[in-house]
Amino acid sequence: MKKKIGFILFSILVIVLLIIYFGKGKGQVEETLFKKEAIEFWVISDPHYIDKSLTDSGSAFKKIKETAAGKELDYQKESFQAFINKAIEKKPDMLIITGDLTLNGEKISAEKLAGLLKQLTNKGINVFVIPGNHDVNDGWARKFVEDKQEKTEAISIADFKEIFADFGYGNATNYDKNSLSYSVAVNQQYNFLFLDSNIYPEDKEPRSRPNTGGTIRGKTMRWIKTQLDIAKQENKKTLVFMHHNIYAHNKLLSSGFVLNNADEFKQVLADYQVPIVFSGHIHAQDIMTETINNQKITEIVSSSFSIAPQGYGIVKLDGDSFDYQKKENNAAISKIENYPQYIKELFIDDGKRLGYSQLIDAGLSDSEKLDTAAEFVGQVNYRFFSGNDFITDEEVAKIKAESGYQIIAENSKFLKEYIDSIIQDKNQDDNRLKIQF
Repeated sequence: MKKKIGFILFSILVIVLLIIYFGKGKGQVEETLFKKEAIEFWVISDPHYIDKSLTDSGSAFKKIKETAAGKELDYQKESFQAFINKAIEKKPDMLIITGDLTLNGEKISAEKLAGLLKQLTNKGINVFVIPGNHDVNDGWARKFVEDKQEKTEAISIADFKEIFADFGYGNATNYDKNSLSYSVAVNQQYNFLFLDSNIYPEDKEPRSRPNTGGTIRGKTMRWIKTQLDIAKQENKKTLVFMHHNIYAHNKLLSSGFVLNNADEFKQVLADYQVPIVFSGHIHAQDIMTETINNQKITEIVSSSFSIAPQGYGIVKLDGDSFDYQKKENNAAISKIENYPQYIKELFIDDGKRLGYSQLIDAGLSDSEKLDTAAEFVGQVNYRFFSGNDFITDEEVAKIKAESGYQIIAENSKFLKEYIDSIIQDKNQDDNRLKIQF
């Protein structure tokens, strides 16, 4: 009888231990990242870092810069170091990067960027990253030698986990075995979900070109629901970080930017009362809120750190209080007298090229009109991408009365449609959000 009771007790103990083990999941840690309630984290997106060893600044690289949508590619190390120095001085609890860490998935770029980020973790500042559509198995990974582009080693899924092991993958609370997604128990009030929304080739070989679109696959969606359910049972709120968007922040910037299964995913977020999603991808600073099944969900899209004005968000999270504010890097680097103005002009010039191209194709040949209209495109484009387009109807009327707009309206239907889509944001301020959950 004693042996029978002993065997039963032993069996119960084994079952309990198995439940505990499998209930936690591989790699799960019980402790929260912070014991304190008030935390501050910084968030950036799309730095598109390229290591200097991949270019000799020859004609091939010059051509890439001219087609890089206004990205600054020459002084990235210097400007990123200035940003890191600022973070070390201000000491946020975390830095979060929502994808497109590299220009086009060059392994050496990822390794060098990781080396820069290590300065933060060495100072006790946690860093968390997720991949963007340009980071993993990207067939555009190149180095530039004189007038030639040469293939360079691309980042594989395994590489990404290894290179950024100290920036999320080595100290997460739980991992999704079907993607590069993971979760972090931040404190007693919050969990963060870092989601891999990218579409990878089935054969796991580098793509011939980056796949712009994104999705949350079935197995990953189930993992997400499990993580959200755990947080709900623990009476904790969850914030989500990903690369692709859940909303169409501009009617011309939706295809390839919004998740393919956004409606399904938004329903999941609403079901579990997720209040905030951070993303990137469109390179434009924008904040947008929708109500889904009586649940308000706000998406904060960070502009690309590779373009002016190098925006980053500062988030102060304290209990039910959420305070977001966009700041600008304003880097001072020795090689350029006024770096912030330099990158602003770089981005405006890219907008001007768009203006010239469209108007010349439309048949406009008057050089004075071309200059006026192109300058107008450059300035309005900059306002939109930097998140400064939340303006009144009166301000819109003044802008549309400018000669640059009138020239565009008379000569290019496409360009007018584009300008009209970016001239005014009517929903909410894109640079500040302060709410109580």
